[in-house]
Amino acid sequence: MTRLSFAFIGALTLTAACSAQNKKKDPTEIAVLKRFVGTWDVTVTNTPTNGEERTYKVVSRRTWDDVGNTVRFEDEQPNDRPPLRLSLRHDREVGNYPFAIEGRDQEFQIVGSWNEKTKTMEFSGMLPNGADLTLSHVFKSKNKAVVSATIKNAEGVVMGKLVFHQIRRKEDN
Repeated sequence: MTRLSFAFIGALTLTAACSAQNKKKDPTEIAVLKRFVGTWDVTVTNTPTNGEERTYKVVSRRTWDDVGNTVRFEDEQPNDRPPLRLSLRHDREVGNYPFAIEGRDQEFQIVGSWNEKTKTMEFSGMLPNGADLTLSHVFKSKNKAVVSATIKNAEGVVMGKLVFHQIRRKEDN
């Protein structure tokens, strides 16, 4: 009976140790990326400098790719256009977060940096048409985010601004 008790206690200890190992925390960079995952209802306000302000709603589906440690975005587009596919990952060598359009002929990549204190990802880069894009993605809470973007032409003149109010769907919490 004593042997059986020691065997049982040993098995419980081993199970607890293995379970604790499986609950290992993600590295900070992966935890930052996983903040973006989920299905988000997005209200977009597009304010072009020379045009009329438009507001529309889209859905952004964001999944985690364990193989590439990448967030895959599939964003609906207005006017029955095909979805926009993007990816966000962490580049260990440089220490930043490249954000790119997938499956397009034209190269598009902006680069982000994370501010843990403000829960903000700041992106900047050049669009395929040569315009500069700066984008600030602020997590107001676990399930709410606001993105503000400014597009400037090659001369530095503001061409337009975009604001994206994002709410993660409850089934993704």
